[in-house]
Amino acid sequence: MTTVPFRLTLSDLSGSPHHPRCTLLVMPPEMDIANCEELYGAVCDAVDSRRDLTDVLVLDFTGTSFTDSRGARLISATREYAAGAGIALRLAVAEEGVVRRVVTLTGVRRDVPVYGSAADAVAGEEELWDWD
Repeated sequence: MTTVPFRLTLSDLSGSPHHPRCTLLVMPPEMDIANCEELYGAVCDAVDSRRDLTDVLVLDFTGTSFTDSRGARLISATREYAAGAGIALRLAVAEEGVVRRVVTLTGVRRDVPVYGSAADAVAGEEELWDWD
């Protein structure tokens, strides 16, 4: 696996009653030019290692306080990479903050389902807030 200067937490949710073939990745507190390339490599490694065990990949940004357009590019690239493996992508994003603004302003939310919590993203429940 790629060595990165942050902790990327992978949770196997195979026992989850909501989605038994779901993998949750908790994203780092900050994402920018300093770590997005390595982070993308780590996410792709996770997709590859879980390919036969996962139908849904959730990226949990609820603890991420900063990202820029590189974070939006990472999400779009991850969506394409995961789709190539037959895996759907969902995002968990806090209702307030920079990450929400980035996924809204860049249009990422039109391409990837976005939820207000990791639990809702895993369950695939409806979005919790109005984006307008």
